[in-house]
Amino acid sequence: SGGKRGVLYGVYEALERFGGIRWLSIGTTVVPEKGGFRLPVSLDEVQKPAFELRHPLWYDAMKNPDLAARLKLNSSQLQKRHGGCSHRFDQVLQNCHTFRRLIPPEEYFDTHPEYFSEVNGRRQKEQSQLCLTNPDVLRIVTEKVLERIEANPEAKYFGVSQNDWLGYCTCVACAAVDAEEESHAGTMIRFVNAVADEVAKQYPDKVVETLAYQYTRKPPKHARVRPNVMPCLCSIECEFKNPLEKSPYAANRSFIEDLKGWAAQTEQLYVWDYTNDFADYLYPFPNVHALQENIRTFRANKVKSLFEQGSNQVRHADFAELKTYLISKWMWNPDLPAEPLLQTFFDGYYGAASKVVRRYCDELHALPRDSVKRPLLIYESPYAPQLPDAFLERAATMWDEAEALVTDDPVRSYNVRMGRLTVDSTRLLRHRDAATRWDEWNALAKKTLAAFEETKEIRFTETPKYLAETLADWRKIADLSYAEASSDLSVTTRVPIIGLDRILFAPGTLYTLQVHVKGGGFTAGVDKWETVYNCGQRDLKAEFVAGDFAWYDVLTWRTSPGEYVWFRPSDPTTELDAVRLVEV
Repeated sequence: SGGKRGVLYGVYEALERFGGIRWLSIGTTVVPEKGGFRLPVSLDEVQKPAFELRHPLWYDAMKNPDLAARLKLNSSQLQKRHGGCSHRFDQVLQNCHTFRRLIPPEEYFDTHPEYFSEVNGRRQKEQSQLCLTNPDVLRIVTEKVLERIEANPEAKYFGVSQNDWLGYCTCVACAAVDAEEESHAGTMIRFVNAVADEVAKQYPDKVVETLAYQYTRKPPKHARVRPNVMPCLCSIECEFKNPLEKSPYAANRSFIEDLKGWAAQTEQLYVWDYTNDFADYLYPFPNVHALQENIRTFRANKVKSLFEQGSNQVRHADFAELKTYLISKWMWNPDLPAEPLLQTFFDGYYGAASKVVRRYCDELHALPRDSVKRPLLIYESPYAPQLPDAFLERAATMWDEAEALVTDDPVRSYNVRMGRLTVDSTRLLRHRDAATRWDEWNALAKKTLAAFEETKEIRFTETPKYLAETLADWRKIADLSYAEASSDLSVTTRVPIIGLDRILFAPGTLYTLQVHVKGGGFTAGVDKWETVYNCGQRDLKAEFVAGDFAWYDVLTWRTSPGEYVWFRPSDPTTELDAVRLVEV
């Protein structure tokens, strides 16, 4: 890495290799108890990292510059005391989705709709891209890029890239270029090349970055990127349980073809890879065993810059600290053997619970999965059947065992409590049998809510609204008392006095669902897990609900596995006292 940061990396390497120090996470550093250590007199070593830009977008690496430097990363979080950032992106024209910032439709569309993409014969203001064959669009974007370079001379990279949706332009001119190039990257690369040509005249050391993403992922047939253009190839469509090159999934095979195609025409290839579940950051996402081979594949195909997107907004996502550690190590040297790294991390991070947590990790990754029919994609639902309830039950007992082993170790106890959130939160999201195991679910909800409060910076997705809604549901499970309800014709069950969103029953025969309600209106029904299939429901307005408790029929249906009953009050005065299934 050279310069000040190269010296810093050398010191960290010596402390780690000869002093036995391990930097594992923001809160976990292992320092051996020994008086000192010696460096070999003959030590004379130069290391060159596999990738010029090493950027794992995980919480610990992004929030703690000291840890990032100790893991030999070099992205924007590094500060002057770490030798600075040698691969800085402009803070306005960052590394993705800049069309909307360059030519905002709110500012330009009403007077110049021709600047924006034509879709189905109409120019689009919402969810639009730019018309890349329009000369005025090229002029404006070029001017904006030059303005940003002048305003931010310390930055090296300036992004010119599509917005984060589809809607590419299909006007006659754009369609002709894309047809000739056999890819929508045709218009993109020709456009970005033209911008880069003007940039090179004034700023030969600056680089224009763009995306090879979704509809622009396939490289153009004829156009070749300029030397000062950096295409960023994104693997968003791929499955990640298996290494990219070994997966039978069709999107992986085409991605590898595109990777080789871009590598053949540029020395500045940048890859944006994905390493966690974006439908639920905490959901168990068994991709650890594929990480090293994927990074080796990128190196073999001349990738110079590597961005591994994780969950930077949340602490303690699924094995977040482990993935940060491994990715950082392999970004520097993809040939470091996996097993010593894994064992070093588990022993240092989980202490006496290391073997138990490692067993959980290994069993998670060993779960069978058809990677063609059930691929591990980055938006896998937390209700997906690929992660069986039976495994989550077994996993919970493993985490219980792990917790018991570190009660006298505050650091490792915290790490285990936070590590188990991935299992506990997924079980709570499902709470399939809450009505029959109420005491257990009540305790789990209280424990998980306490852990969320302890860690503070946690969420499920980029949108905080989902977190608020889910926590409100869990607080009902944690706080509500339950009442018994039975009759000669009903199944005895336990239901909340105030309606909980999901109340589950075992599959059986033909039943009529009845609810015991007073006061106000309500909606109740039966849905099926993992699908949006609704078995039926009833909406009753307040004027049809008696002032005192009464039984109301909701629907009659034949139960099948994976169904649940739900109830929602539509009025503050609505009270749910009981639910029963009457056999027909």
